[in-house]
Amino acid sequence: MRSILFSLFSALLAVSAYAAPGDGAGLIYLATWPHQILVFDTSQEKIIDHIDLTTDIAQQIVVSPDKKKLYGYTVKDNSIVTIDLAARKQVSVFPLNEPNRSVRLLGLAPDPSGKFLYSVGPSVVKQPDHYDIEPTKFMVIDLDNHKITRTVDFPKDESLSGFFRLQMKFSPDGKYFYMFLGNVLIFDSQTLQLVKKIDLVDPHVPGIGNVIFNPVEEEPAEDPNEEPGKLTNVFMSTDPYVHRAVFGIAKIDLANLSFDFTPIAPATTLSMTPLLYTPDHSVGYTIAINGTPGNRRCEFWAFDMKTRKLINKKEFEGRNRFSFGLSADGTKILIYGAGYEIDVYDAKTFEFRRNIPLPGDMTSNIIVMPGPAAMARLASSASSSAAVH
Repeated sequence: MRSILFSLFSALLAVSAYAAPGDGAGLIYLATWPHQILVFDTSQEKIIDHIDLTTDIAQQIVVSPDKKKLYGYTVKDNSIVTIDLAARKQVSVFPLNEPNRSVRLLGLAPDPSGKFLYSVGPSVVKQPDHYDIEPTKFMVIDLDNHKITRTVDFPKDESLSGFFRLQMKFSPDGKYFYMFLGNVLIFDSQTLQLVKKIDLVDPHVPGIGNVIFNPVEEEPAEDPNEEPGKLTNVFMSTDPYVHRAVFGIAKIDLANLSFDFTPIAPATTLSMTPLLYTPDHSVGYTIAINGTPGNRRCEFWAFDMKTRKLINKKEFEGRNRFSFGLSADGTKILIYGAGYEIDVYDAKTFEFRRNIPLPGDMTSNIIVMPGPAAMARLASSASSSAAVH
C-alpha cells in the first residue's frame, strides 16, 4: 500500500511540474551577440524581453525536462549557464575549463532527472611549447556540484568529424542515451557503453539503404509537439535495385530501441530540413531545397501525416543559409539563423507575414516552448513513468 501511495504521489508531482511550466506557451528562446538570451513571442511576433549572461555568448541552449530552466554552454570560457525562465534571469554559471585544459563541448542533453547534463567532445591541453588534443570523451556534468563528475572514452570506431552541435536524446526512462550521427548510436546511460548501433548504410529494412537523416547543413529545432519517447523525421535513401533516390518519414521509438522507415516517393532533392509537427500531429512541415546557393529553389512542403501525402507546397525566397522552425501552435513557420533576423510565414497559406530584426547575430539554436496539448502529453507520460517505477 505504501508503495502504491508513493507511486501516486510521485505521479502527482510529475504532473504538477509539467502543468506549471517556467514560462507561457508561444515563447521561443534564442541566443545572440554579445551575451544575451532573447525572448520571442510568436503570438505577438516580436521580441518581448532579453536575459543578460554574465559570461560569454551561448553556443547551444537546451530546456530542462520540467520546462522551467534553460541550460547553455558558452564559446569563449566553456561555462555552463542556468537560466530560470519564470524569473528570466541567470541563476548559475560555472566554468568547465581548468588552468591548462580547455573543454570543447559538441552538444548538451539534460537527463530525465534534471540533475545532469551529458555531453561529448575533446579537451585541449596547453603545454609549455605546444597544445595536445586529448581523445574524445563522454562527459557527465553535475548541475548541483558544478563540475564534470564522470568521463568515458568515446568509441574509437565512430567519428564526430564535421558535427558542430550534436543531436542527442534520452529514452523516457533515462536508461538509454541516443546520438544521431552518420549512424544512430544507442548507449547505456549509466555505463555509457554502446549497446546498439543502427547502421544507416544497411539498416536491414527491405528496399532501404544508405539512409541520411537531416540532410541539410543547418540544425533542426527541437519539436515541442513530438510524441514523448519518439523521434520523427524525414530521411533520404536509395533502393538496392536501381539505386534511385527516395525520401520518406522515419520514426524511432526511444524506449524500445526500435524504428521504422516509410518511403514516400522518389526524391526530387537531396536536401530537406527536419520534419516538424502541428499540435494534433495531423500535419508535418519541412522544406525542400534544390540546387546550390546562388542558383537554387526553396519550397515549403506540408504532409498529411495520416496518409503520408504531400498536401501543399510553395516556393519562397530562401537565404544561402537558414534553419527552419515552427511555432508551438503550428500556425507559423520561422526562418532564422546565420544573421540578424527572423522571417515569419503563415503555416497554412505559406504567405510571408513579417521580418523580425534582432539586436545581434544569432549564436545558438532555438527553444520552442510546448503548447497546452504537448504539455498534457508530457504530463501523461511523466505520470505513467512514475506509476511504473
